[in-house]
Amino acid sequence: MLGKDDTLEDIISSLNNIREQLGTVSQASSGSNDEGEPPEPGEDNHSIALEDYLASRLQQIGEVTPEQKEIKGLKTGNGWGANQVVEQVYKIEPISIKRAIEIAVTSNRTLRERLARLFRRRKKDENIIGTPTVEFVPIWKVRGFHECYYLRTNSYRVNVRNDVVGVEVEGKGRDLILERKHLRFIPSTIVDRFQRLGSFLTNESKYFVVGGVMELATKRSEAELVISGGGRPLDAEEEMMLTSWRAKRIFDTSDLKVRGASVKIRDAALSKELVLGKFREKVVRMPERFKQILSNRLQVTELKRLYIPFVRVPIQKGLVPRDVVINGSSGELAEKGLLELLE
Repeated sequence: MLGKDDTLEDIISSLNNIREQLGTVSQASSGSNDEGEPPEPGEDNHSIALEDYLASRLQQIGEVTPEQKEIKGLKTGNGWGANQVVEQVYKIEPISIKRAIEIAVTSNRTLRERLARLFRRRKKDENIIGTPTVEFVPIWKVRGFHECYYLRTNSYRVNVRNDVVGVEVEGKGRDLILERKHLRFIPSTIVDRFQRLGSFLTNESKYFVVGGVMELATKRSEAELVISGGGRPLDAEEEMMLTSWRAKRIFDTSDLKVRGASVKIRDAALSKELVLGKFREKVVRMPERFKQILSNRLQVTELKRLYIPFVRVPIQKGLVPRDVVINGSSGELAEKGLLELLE
């Protein structure tokens, strides 16, 4: 027994195309009759009757128009309301301020200066002109899934043996359909010419169709969303670059203090509600064809706000002061692209 999802969808698509064509014809005819004259009997009446038939037929087979594809039915899970999702806050432990200063000072030297310093004693923090600042930048991470149960109508094709000449199912006779297919690598013109060899060049099968079958189906989709506080999505490589160091759960902003540096905490432009709304847009995938939605379950399994540390070290070479920005998670110089990503 083979499902006929593709065949049914083709039928639905054809019926919808006919409806669109009828609508175009109806608009054209109404536009040409601007004087309010009554429509002439004949083709227009037949079009209206055919339109009614197609509408009823589409309703019978369970097609739902795009305007009616709303999320209906019983909603379960914690993902439909922000107040139902528990948020956990973490910070990425920054590298030590001493190590950050060493990286900043070294990055300010030319290769010639680095070689020269190998043969003389280094002066301590000779280029530091102020207190380093650790700036904590928030990002969001959400995980979860959406699952729905729904009803849809379908038709099935049932193949029978070649010697079957009639079929009765549940007291009702079924029409047998003979399907004849020729081998793909042989042109149909050759098959038509050589009628005697037709049985050798073609493949025949018999089947009947069982329609009006009501199916209970389910659809499930999982997703993960990592997004900056400003609303820019981050891919897996960017997430790894920012969270490669150990994470520690915190319960208050006072836990973001860093010894030997001043601290600046950047506020997230996106609220918890907006983040969960973006996640719903990504994970909820309603079925394309259904008769009725029975239930929707949207479950958020993880909601984290992570504070990523960036260390700004003020240094001066000659008369030119500047800030060296270091990724406090990886201990590497923060590139321009990474800084723009978090703006």
